[in-house]
Amino acid sequence: MKKLFLIALGVVYMVGFLLLPSDSYAMLQKLSPEQREDAIKYGKRGIRTDVPDFIKEWSVDNGNSGFAFMITEFLALAFAARQSALQSAELNTFDIEDTLAKSSGKLVFRVSLFGKTDSFSRDYTAVLRVGEKTFPSTFWNNSPGETYGDGKEKPAFVADSDFYFPSEGIDPGSVITLVVQDKDGKDVSSFLFNLAKMR
Repeated sequence: MKKLFLIALGVVYMVGFLLLPSDSYAMLQKLSPEQREDAIKYGKRGIRTDVPDFIKEWSVDNGNSGFAFMITEFLALAFAARQSALQSAELNTFDIEDTLAKSSGKLVFRVSLFGKTDSFSRDYTAVLRVGEKTFPSTFWNNSPGETYGDGKEKPAFVADSDFYFPSEGIDPGSVITLVVQDKDGKDVSSFLFNLAKMR
């Protein structure tokens, strides 16, 4: 059940990303022409790959403590290529530039967390911890929880949150921790990302 949920989550969120205006998202660093080609090839090869496996390099799965993934420039372009390949089409220059333009100045995370009510995540925010520095999110969106399990063996509700951070001042080779917090600033869940291992 969880895998099916993650498939739906990944598809809906990444398609939504591709449809956003070009000033809505941003990336950590720019792709070289060779890296662009690698991303497109990765996307085309991934048409028969389940979304959770396709985004595994960029995701952290903490089981019932939550799931998170980060959109990088590489992943955004790869997913655009994957979607085009599924429609037997090729990305043109405008598509490529438009997708990469959505990756300028921010780090964006999608987080799925589990709780007891449909409003459990309503006031959640997040910070990024990088070494001794802490960066607060500049924008966040918390969706209402949806029914997930029976509340005993599986959590009753799952809710998705999006968190945006400026990329300025963050070393693309660093290890960062995304920490979701409640309205009182108490840590709810954390996700460790090694940027050096992500394309």
